[in-house]
Amino acid sequence: MRDMSESPPHRFEFDQLRFIIAAILLIAAGLKAHQLATVPLPPVVQNSIFTPLLEFLNERNFQIAVVIGEILFALILIAGLAKSWMWLFSLIGFSAFTLISLMKAIGGEGSCGCFGVVTVNPWFTATFDAVIVGLLLVFREKVDWSFPPLDKKKVLAVLVVWLTLTAPATYWMLSLKQQPHETLGTEFIGADGRITIMLEPDMWIGKRFPLWDRVDDESRSILETGEWNIVISRKQCDECKRLIERLGITVPLALLEIDDGLMDFAPPSDHQSMVSVTGSLEIDPNWILLTPFVIQCLDGVCVSIGEDLCREEE
Repeated sequence: MRDMSESPPHRFEFDQLRFIIAAILLIAAGLKAHQLATVPLPPVVQNSIFTPLLEFLNERNFQIAVVIGEILFALILIAGLAKSWMWLFSLIGFSAFTLISLMKAIGGEGSCGCFGVVTVNPWFTATFDAVIVGLLLVFREKVDWSFPPLDKKKVLAVLVVWLTLTAPATYWMLSLKQQPHETLGTEFIGADGRITIMLEPDMWIGKRFPLWDRVDDESRSILETGEWNIVISRKQCDECKRLIERLGITVPLALLEIDDGLMDFAPPSDHQSMVSVTGSLEIDPNWILLTPFVIQCLDGVCVSIGEDLCREEE
């Protein structure tokens, strides 16, 4: 007759929950590794109190380290090594994941970034991570602070599998090839699945204006000679129009307009000081830049950016 004081058989405990956690970590690590090996990481949304911390967490090398760590932790959980300690580390880890997802949600991020290019609302992941934390608290393990001896065979097996998985993955992540728009700024896959370019004109200082090759030869020959203000603006933008009128009386302007992913050199025909530049850029990718923005060029080379100038009052 079975002793009634014994725990009921087949009870769900951390011994089963660890496999679910390991699966989550392996899926997240695999998808992040794919993203790190194929596309640059998307930039962090600015103007949030969490931006500095999130930018640090979004660093490429840090994310590579996260992938390697998640794989190791998942393998340790599967092997069942030091289960009481793994319960504690799982609790700490998923508590941290919950806080990070909350910061991204509050900061306005479109995706948590936990699963690479797969877009997942950070509010959802924050809730999901909080549920895992709750399950860990319900199915808790008593931590053995003495740290019992480990099974050497299991330790060796974990290390072999970990090195077998992470060595090629690390090489893969570090060998990201240059993206076709890398000279323009940061290229990433947007929430709509399209390639998106966040233009970063501060990267262009001292270099040839990277958009010259995207206009016709006749226009390029004009713009690569002498001093020009290249104004990046958007159609139907009143602030852009005021800036163009203010600058047009000084240095000749060339207007670069961005509208719904389409970029055109097309200055207003009624502006006497502007050169007429024709040609359009591809609809894909999407282009992102705070407008209006001025790049001052001398003989085709960017010499300064006029971000402060754009914000001046008339």
